Amino acid sequence: MRKCVFLILVLTISQPLLAAQRIVVAGGSLTDIVFALGAGENVVAVDTSSTSPVDATKLPKVGYYRDLAAEGVLSQHPELILALEGSGRPEVLTQLRSTGVQLNLYDKPKTISELFNLIGQLGRDLNRQSQAQRLITGLKKTLPVKAPATSLSALFILSAGDRGVTVAGPETVPDLLFGYTGIRNLATAPGYKPFNREAMLVSAPDFLVAPSHVVYSLGGPEQFCQQSALALLPAAQQCKLLVMDSLMSMGMTTRLPEAIAQLATYRENSAL
Repeated sequence: MRKCVFLILVLTISQPLLAAQRIVVAGGSLTDIVFALGAGENVVAVDTSSTSPVDATKLPKVGYYRDLAAEGVLSQHPELILALEGSGRPEVLTQLRSTGVQLNLYDKPKTISELFNLIGQLGRDLNRQSQAQRLITGLKKTLPVKAPATSLSALFILSAGDRGVTVAGPETVPDLLFGYTGIRNLATAPGYKPFNREAMLVSAPDFLVAPSHVVYSLGGPEQFCQQSALALLPAAQQCKLLVMDSLMSMGMTTRLPEAIAQLATYRENSAL
């Protein structure tokens, strides 16, 4: 009888503690998934890359995930910190762990299977396994069939200025989006790398894609297309530019089907 009473008390006490847990999330992909799993009510702060969902943008910010400061994170009195690999300097992570706060690091997903693995891992860590499985199943149902290759080519521009252009090549989310929609990515160097201006002119992409934070930091689509590093490209002269939400186009999130659909629609309109 005593064992039964003790078990009931433990369950009664532990459940509210779990629900009241204070979580700080560093990394837009993580924040997107945590909210999609229904754990957003436990999140007390996020980093500046966490631009989705809208509720996350209303929370206090702890800086950009790669430049975390221990003081900013700890000021939110977290009980759990969820962060992407590469968050903060090693000494910052050591300082956070020394306080006794649980810190979980996750690999940044670059493929669809890695996205599903991350959802599953977060589901286990947040005790939301059933929600994670439903989310994965739903994403699998809404992901379109991979499109056949087309003759259209494009570049994803991460930055464009007097110093040149930085583009997204293989092993990036933009490259995955291009491949999924049958668009040829003219950038061949893995990761985000500078692109030779002469080579860019010779390659002559049919259109350009750029993240929203880059485009609007320069004043908007028109000003972006007028950047000296792009000005000689026919695609820039005609401002054939698709502006995509930064997190949706550069991070593996639950909005992946939306990102693919948006790029596919632009591709179809460009082919007309």
